[in-house]
Amino acid sequence: MPRIKLEKRGQQKRKIKPVILIITEGSKTEPMYFDNFRTRQNNIDVRIVGNKSDGAKTDYDHLLDKAVAYKKEEQISIEYSDSTWIVADGDIDFKTQGALDTKNKKLLHAREKARSKDIEIIISNPCFEFWYLLHFMYSTKHFNDYRSVQAELNKYIPNYEKSKDIYSQLSPYTGKATEHAKRIEKSHINNGYSLPFGLDVSPYTDVYKLIEKFPNIYPTT
Repeated sequence: MPRIKLEKRGQQKRKIKPVILIITEGSKTEPMYFDNFRTRQNNIDVRIVGNKSDGAKTDYDHLLDKAVAYKKEEQISIEYSDSTWIVADGDIDFKTQGALDTKNKKLLHAREKARSKDIEIIISNPCFEFWYLLHFMYSTKHFNDYRSVQAELNKYIPNYEKSKDIYSQLSPYTGKATEHAKRIEKSHINNGYSLPFGLDVSPYTDVYKLIEKFPNIYPTT
């Protein structure tokens, strides 16, 4: 996973670009996707910290602890217009009794802690690939898990796997994906749910909120 050398920001005399620090639950998909946002089009320093392996801890509190540590180490501060984001999935094991309630409580607890640390938690339920799917279609259909989203995504990206970098196929439609995500959000609100959504709300994704931090990265129409 690429790392950017720590800047001693207090010693810098030149203007420093704002930093967007992204902590991801995944070890492949999310880091690979956001690595494409490191571009000269953006006057932003994008720093990505993914999990070292698929077996690493991915619970919300662990991701938050990691975000707090990296934020301190890399001197991330709202004073410099920096921001810190955790990108995680809903990923409920519906075969386990009480799994939804348990994970919902963990998410609520993590959000409360994150708010006090100026850290944003964005969720894709059931998985990050739902954000990919929204580049091609609008849907409020319930998806149980990654495999069900993958099956739908395969209609547009044949033989999709997590190790594939499909950014070039997605980027022309990122504006459309953002529109779809906002429509889904509005639909859930109209159905009586309140923001921020819990994991009992499905499907949805907050990824567009992070994407909108990159106004030059995608077409807006």
